[in-house]
Amino acid sequence: MATPTVEYRAALNREFARADTALLERLKEMLTAEEWPAERAERVRADRRRLFEAVRTLAHVSDPSPALARALWRAQQMRQILPVHPDAPRVKYAAALARCVEELLRHRVPAAAYTCTAERVDLEPLYRRLADAAAERAGELRFAHGDRHLHDWPLSERPGWLRVQRLVQDRQIGMLIVDSADVLVPPAQLHDPGWGREMIEAWLGSCGIRLVCLAGRLPAGGDAR
Repeated sequence: MATPTVEYRAALNREFARADTALLERLKEMLTAEEWPAERAERVRADRRRLFEAVRTLAHVSDPSPALARALWRAQQMRQILPVHPDAPRVKYAAALARCVEELLRHRVPAAAYTCTAERVDLEPLYRRLADAAAERAGELRFAHGDRHLHDWPLSERPGWLRVQRLVQDRQIGMLIVDSADVLVPPAQLHDPGWGREMIEAWLGSCGIRLVCLAGRLPAGGDAR
């Protein structure tokens, strides 16, 4: 049997060098740099919108856990850091932003959806869309209440809305999401729908609940939320 050489025995005892983390990060960036800058810019814009919406929702939490408090602090810091070149953001910036969004969206508030539709409207796709919209804003749809063919009734007399009121009063939700601001406007306020919307939003805000309207103008003429 052949005797091991000195070089062979030395090789067996040699420790491998530690991985060069910085070099690996540069190689990873080079491999992912094939993505078109325009595609990365669009992804960054979408992630910044998600970050903004999640912060708006989770900032309503009255007693955040330490993990949520840290995630909110990091998100607030990230909101202030803009890419040097918005149309061609660096891969490193896009990755850091994505991690921040992912960390923040691990925290969600229970959400309720309210609808007021015609008698024969299929509610399944509507509630599915509301659930997806709530998830994009750090909400988790747990309740869905609605009224059919009662748009001319005052809110206080609609059975579905009364169930939503109980959820609010019992502090069971952190978000109320509706398809349109029109479902919240009582008939007596059609001449001034913004006022009714503001009153409801202020009431929900005082209870620590965010109101999300996917369609409908804000009182000041702004965009839908």
